[in-house]
Amino acid sequence: MSEYGECTEVLVDRTVLIALQAELGGDPGIISAFVRNYVSLLPWRVSRLHAALDNLDMEDAMDAVLSLKTSSHMVGAICLESLAQELEINLRLLPNENHLKELRPLVTRIEQYVFGTIAELESPVL
Repeated sequence: MSEYGECTEVLVDRTVLIALQAELGGDPGIISAFVRNYVSLLPWRVSRLHAALDNLDMEDAMDAVLSLKTSSHMVGAICLESLAQELEINLRLLPNENHLKELRPLVTRIEQYVFGTIAELESPVL
């Protein structure tokens, strides 16, 4: 795995959510809603990446990966953010959209961490 794709046992950095909660006035309800929204959209975001590659749609692929990267950063989903960053770099390096299908293994790797990330985000903090 590349330097961007290193995922450890910890998929979520909870300090990101703690800092966001403090920044937003300390209301845990806001953070809970934010996390629920991220969790509900995560499978769709990954499906969107698959569809963009299948349709050879470079613009949609870039939009989808940036959405995944940014939203993952905001909830502290460090593994998915890192893998999305790796995919973004690879997208930028492609000569043209005809090579998009070559990135399927990266999207599959992202997919492998979706449910673990969701489980960590939904588990109570001890």
